[in-house]
Amino acid sequence: LAGRNSYSKTDPDAIFMRMKDDHMQNGQLKPGYNVQISSEDQFIVNYTLHQQTNDLHTLKPHLESYQYLYQSLPESLTADAGYGSQENYELLSNKGINAYVKFNTFDQEQNKTESKKKKNASAFHRDQLHYNKEEDYYVCPMGQRMDKISQGKKITKSGYKQTYSKYRAKNCTGCSTKSVCFKGKNERVVERNHTLEYYKQKAREDLLSEIGQAKLKKRTADVEPVFAHVKHNRNFKRFTHRGLDKVELEFGLHALAHNIRKKSA
Repeated sequence: LAGRNSYSKTDPDAIFMRMKDDHMQNGQLKPGYNVQISSEDQFIVNYTLHQQTNDLHTLKPHLESYQYLYQSLPESLTADAGYGSQENYELLSNKGINAYVKFNTFDQEQNKTESKKKKNASAFHRDQLHYNKEEDYYVCPMGQRMDKISQGKKITKSGYKQTYSKYRAKNCTGCSTKSVCFKGKNERVVERNHTLEYYKQKAREDLLSEIGQAKLKKRTADVEPVFAHVKHNRNFKRFTHRGLDKVELEFGLHALAHNIRKKSA
């Protein structure tokens, strides 16, 4: 399968993706490609097609394609939570690109309509635990010290290595808040990726800045209309060719037509 998790007999290069093109909008598995675009003022400046359903691992090859085309990299990049990972944050940082990329819980953090019950429960969430960086330990909501008990590595699908540390409370037996703090018979254990937490905090600060808020608003008004024009206004909802090379050319022609029409509008 060449690293893919699915294979289509009608188009060996395609992967099975959950489509929403039937009248019930219930999502059917059909062969397809994951199309990624970069846009500026609703002009398509770069596009790539990928043989994977998840957007997470498409950013690196998409940036490489951009750099090959223009012999340079963008000064800044704005993307939604589908691209927010330690690997991508590190990639953008190393390339000197100002990143305005959400992580998967960013919108949830900013939700001002949370119920009181959820707000109270959030005080026990691992993200809210106090961390003593100098002595490397956490403190639970009841003031109990949680010492580090182990450290290990995990490897992502792309081969990227992440380091995780585990911290355990000393005695949760008889604690009056145990039922809302965590579910388990023994002491509470939390797992933390400190490098990822650093990047998330930086992303949080950048996204909540005046520039970050303007970037997020511009992204919604920039890239989403492009897909809307191509798919709905011009009725390009499926590829008519098969094979990665041919569908890349087919989408390229649609991207070119979109830019010409946008320029003449």
